[in-house]
Amino acid sequence: MCFTPWVSLTTAIVEFVVASFILFRYKNYLVPVFSAIFVYILGFYQFSEFMLCVSSNSFLWASVGFATYTFLPAVGLHMAIRFTNTKFWNWVLYVFPVVVTFIVFIKEDFILNANCSWLFVYVETFLYSSKHLFLSIAYLTYYFGFILIVGVIFLLHIKKRNMHKIYYFWIIIGTVTIIAPLLLLSIFPAMGLAFPSIYCEFALAYTISAILGSEIYSKRDKRENF
Repeated sequence: MCFTPWVSLTTAIVEFVVASFILFRYKNYLVPVFSAIFVYILGFYQFSEFMLCVSSNSFLWASVGFATYTFLPAVGLHMAIRFTNTKFWNWVLYVFPVVVTFIVFIKEDFILNANCSWLFVYVETFLYSSKHLFLSIAYLTYYFGFILIVGVIFLLHIKKRNMHKIYYFWIIIGTVTIIAPLLLLSIFPAMGLAFPSIYCEFALAYTISAILGSEIYSKRDKRENF
């Protein structure tokens, strides 16, 4: 959470509004549309964190939050592939996060602990325990592997086509935003500590960059169907 549940709720509302604005204003531009999808996902994650703190079923909303940000790398790679006009079966990208989501909701003990205080939120899953090393490695490989591939694709594409520096900005902000929650969930629980949820700040940073980036991108005056 961000200090109080209501800050997270406010953040979620802001992100939903911004994402809707981007879709309305830049609906004919490929990258802004994907940026809006990212912001929607981040907003829904914030909403799940709010519900974790205010509802009576914190484990359910912890599961929803985990499943939500699991899709971020797949959406990012989908954007990179679509943007570079690479021929690929995009549905394949979502197989792993869908399987993980299925496991999250059918395995009763997937969430081992979930609680919220005024300043901290703590969610512990079975995924990072030594008893499930294979699944942990598979998840980390998917998460960081997709992020690495996205970075490589964009950097090669930018270099090849001499694109605007806004793409470097997008890569940096997007990568930091995607990696942040996983680092918080994996590092801090491993130390036996509840982690301060600064994720909303990362999400807001991406939201701001999405608006600025979309405006700059649209000035290229190149409409691209989603």
